[in-house]
Amino acid sequence: MRLDTFHARAAERHPALVFQVSWANGLDIIRDLSAEDVPLLALDANPRALGLRSRLAAGMVCPDPAQDEEAFVSFLEDLGRRLPRKGVLFPTHDQYIWPISRHAERLEPYYLIPFSRWETMQRLHDKRAQMEAAWRAGVDTPKTVFVDSAADLERGAEEIGFPCIFKPVESLAFKTRFRRHVLEIGSADELRETYAKVDDCGTLMLQDIVPGGDEELYTLGSYLDAQSRSLAVFTGHKLRQHPPRFGHVSMAVSKWVPELAEAGLRLLGELGYHGVSQVEFKRDPRDGRYRLMEVNARHWMWHSLGTACGVNLSLAAYRDAIGEPYISARQVDGLKWVVSLTDARDAFSRWRRGEEKLLPWLKSYRGVRVDGLYSLRDPFPGALLTARQVRNIVTRGGKPAEGESL
Repeated sequence: MRLDTFHARAAERHPALVFQVSWANGLDIIRDLSAEDVPLLALDANPRALGLRSRLAAGMVCPDPAQDEEAFVSFLEDLGRRLPRKGVLFPTHDQYIWPISRHAERLEPYYLIPFSRWETMQRLHDKRAQMEAAWRAGVDTPKTVFVDSAADLERGAEEIGFPCIFKPVESLAFKTRFRRHVLEIGSADELRETYAKVDDCGTLMLQDIVPGGDEELYTLGSYLDAQSRSLAVFTGHKLRQHPPRFGHVSMAVSKWVPELAEAGLRLLGELGYHGVSQVEFKRDPRDGRYRLMEVNARHWMWHSLGTACGVNLSLAAYRDAIGEPYISARQVDGLKWVVSLTDARDAFSRWRRGEEKLLPWLKSYRGVRVDGLYSLRDPFPGALLTARQVRNIVTRGGKPAEGESL
């Protein structure tokens, strides 16, 4: 979409601005809202971002808030002055959410911001505060020890045992350094060696590993209004991840789990949360209880499964922001979401190792309604991704280019 077309449409209806559109998180907000005829502007600090090539949105490169937060906020102020109507902001990653939340007063003259301000968001930003809120709300969690010193480390090793995981309270620096959001630890010696590499990443969490495979991971997806009332709610079940155990979802299915929804909404209410979020749990096969993994205060990778099963979280946030009512449908169970490119690559790797049979894998695609990257309505981002991956196979032996996901 051309920028002049976007501005003409934005004069008639509040536009939506979607930040970080390099992967399914942002692409699927664009696709979910475009179906409702919302004018859309895709923004990303990376000029190679797939969503900047979407036919459903105008595209614009913006400053990287992780590199220069003030430049990013000033950019938004300048852009907001040129919009014919207030835009509704949809950041999809923490490095965009936190600056907008922190500087909401500067941005509110130009934008509608359908998520919590920094006073609340910093409790989500801090995973220690997440865990403590869960304990107050009576939500089950893995056994956890917070590590601020070597003494905490020794105590954690005694209380948690091995194997266990390290995860950061503040995740961005950790993810940037290790390209992972958790580190698995197998022994006391490994724990001490790992701590020497991460002790400058702030408070860390040493946690028990809840047993069971990827098929035990469940999510509550919701949109809560400014009074923390739920306007749209669905629950889903991860089927496969890339890489297994501590990766990102490659296939998920809609499945309503009422006790999961109740626990997640109780936690969000304790936090006083407003906005779209993912509350992820793992079912503990030892006792059948759902234990909190984390709260993501944003759209996550497979949020569009909610739309496919009748619960459009993006539309709920948009309509609430502009003062229009939204009544969510009851979700349809059994529908699936997939990133077929990643899932096929993983299946091929398992097949080569003798761990996968082709027919059961193909049968698992029954019920698929959404591919997070490929869309007939919006084909160019998927085509561009495929071309890049083919090039990578030829030039890098199948490894992704720096900054690109699989």
